[in-house]
Amino acid sequence: MDLRTSSDSTILAHTLGGGSPRRRETRHCVAFDLTVPGLDSSPAREVLAYAFGALAQAYVVETSRLHDCTTLYVETDSEDINDVIGTLTAHFPNATLGRVIRVTRH
Repeated sequence: MDLRTSSDSTILAHTLGGGSPRRRETRHCVAFDLTVPGLDSSPAREVLAYAFGALAQAYVVETSRLHDCTTLYVETDSEDINDVIGTLTAHFPNATLGRVIRVTRH
């Protein structure tokens, strides 16, 4: 008679499949909204990749034909808000920085 419960079966299958469960990696980063001139986000994305590295992620939040601008939501791997603001100031003299927050991703 097999008295294993379904949770025992899950553990057994997991153990046979390669061992202990992987722990999710916690990632701390700085996220911000950045409004740049123009309706094409490609140049801003290129500068963000150069300034913050290839792991920086940028998503278009809004484009405004009325104001001829694009707003991006950006996440960087940087943990220091002051460094992020300094980098943005150096690389985006005509941009507007919106909210800046620290984010923890799992």
